[in-house]
Amino acid sequence: MTSAENEFGVPKKQWKKWPEIAQRLFNKVYASMELNPALFIHPKTGKIAKEQWGTVSWNAAWIAADAYIESLKDITNANN
Repeated sequence: MTSAENEFGVPKKQWKKWPEIAQRLFNKVYASMELNPALFIHPKTGKIAKEQWGTVSWNAAWIAADAYIESLKDITNANN
């Protein structure tokens, strides 16, 4: 298994658990959300502090990477 660059400091123990595509998914989701909060929050939401939005972005990216892994397991189990 190869590894994508751990651009956002995911703990190494967790980073190594994800295959490269999940690592890349984490990086893409985090970067997209971090740079574009207006795409993800309701227009009437008040200003969200940068640090707080960073946490929201991080958590969403982590969930996306884990969900990808779970989806692969589901597909594998369905095909067996």
